[in-house]
Amino acid sequence: MKRSYSTSFKIQAVEKSLNRNDNTTLTEIAASLGVGVSTLCTWTTKAKNQEFETASKNEITSMNNDKRPQDWSLEERFNMIVESGSLTE
Repeated sequence: MKRSYSTSFKIQAVEKSLNRNDNTTLTEIAASLGVGVSTLCTWTTKAKNQEFETASKNEITSMNNDKRPQDWSLEERFNMIVESGSLTE
């Protein structure tokens, strides 16, 4: 099944790949984001050619608030576990 990503996630991924230091590879960036290298390269090319779909106002507003689960505090992780405990499949 093909996974879809929000425009804000794509933009943040491209920014991270373009702002990486010399010791970090695109492969490492892609792995940290959970995407393939070819996907990250495609997004970067689209961004450079200004071919990204337009981000909604809500996505732009929430971009600064978005965190990857790896970056969550222990309290945020615990709260997510509690919230997801009531979900059904």
